[in-house]
Amino acid sequence: MTDLDGLSRRRLLGVSAATLGGLAVGAGTAAASARPAIFYAPHQDDESIAMAGSIRAHKEAGRPVYLVLLTRGENGGLIDIINGGCNLGSACPSGDPGHRIQLSLDDVVAARTAEFTAAAKRLGVDKVINMRQPDGAWTDYPAFVDYVRRTILDFESRYPGASHKLVSGWRDYIHGGDPTQPNKTHAACRDAAESLRGRISDFRFYWVYGYTFPPQERTADYVQPLTPGQLARKRQALAEYSRWDPARGRYALGYHSVRLMIDPAAADPNEYVDLPK
Repeated sequence: MTDLDGLSRRRLLGVSAATLGGLAVGAGTAAASARPAIFYAPHQDDESIAMAGSIRAHKEAGRPVYLVLLTRGENGGLIDIINGGCNLGSACPSGDPGHRIQLSLDDVVAARTAEFTAAAKRLGVDKVINMRQPDGAWTDYPAFVDYVRRTILDFESRYPGASHKLVSGWRDYIHGGDPTQPNKTHAACRDAAESLRGRISDFRFYWVYGYTFPPQERTADYVQPLTPGQLARKRQALAEYSRWDPARGRYALGYHSVRLMIDPAAADPNEYVDLPK
């Protein structure tokens, strides 16, 4: 374990506030007086890949935990993958990688969100807040940064002193890829948060794409070890992204999309947390 900035487990969990409007999916047993830990997922699956163990750690510490889905998660490539383009072979959760199911983009969004909601329930979060916003980082980056920035400020204004958890963003590129070209949506989340330093004191950033790196190259300002119970819950949440049940609108879209992150994340007993720069 590394702890480059003397970040203690107590500081990592922090103390964070209250009740957001949204879809409640957890038991809601955390003390009402505690400030909430607010986790922001750019897309459906980011929370389970990189944040699930930390979500459980905050719950176990008695903190209210709220999970914010920042975008609709539109992914047109999944339409082709589900309709005959599967490359998972024998690992396909359907049992038949030749599956051909015609989905619209709205169907993809609905199915991805069903996975996200089920994963959140597995993690026991107190509230899920779905912003239902298009993923605009690829078409108007400055406007998307401003949207995320305003979203964070809105939650902070309602719950002063909450802790805010986003993705590392700047490091979110696939191992072997161009480090100057991280996932734009993830990078926009980090840019938005960094622009608020001085106004918000409690930020943490989770490295989603770290799980595409060899284990010995997974580093961060703080490497958070997960307890066996936390890792078990994380695996349950990740499993929701490989659930195949077309009759109920479940197509294992997360697994078809980012198996290269989901499998290593399920095997790694650590999460990778960066501090503001």
